[in-house]
Amino acid sequence: MPMEKVEVLRACCCVTGMGGETAAEERVFLSKLAGQVGVGQASLDAMVARGETDPQFYQEQFKVLKVDPEQALTILIEAANCDDHVTPEEIMILRKFGTKLGMTEQDFEKLFNRLIRKP
Repeated sequence: MPMEKVEVLRACCCVTGMGGETAAEERVFLSKLAGQVGVGQASLDAMVARGETDPQFYQEQFKVLKVDPEQALTILIEAANCDDHVTPEEIMILRKFGTKLGMTEQDFEKLFNRLIRKP
């Protein structure tokens, strides 16, 4: 279970860094998650930097470990939305993670729309 949580943290770094910069609100979210998982600041900083600079980093996530798709995507969507703005790039990577985790497009849409309340 701990490795699955680290995997979700790395995936969050991919999502939040997708635009090349992780917002301050996203960093706070990632720090809280890292604390819950037991990941130190230096390791978190390395994950964030990789998420911001390596657009292929997401491909390494969820290759071996299998996590609960809805639970993992809920955390990923919360990470993307913690700055109250989910970019098209973040949505793209969220969809890719949904697919990697075996979630159907319809289930992804339901979850996304439930978590992201549009005005």
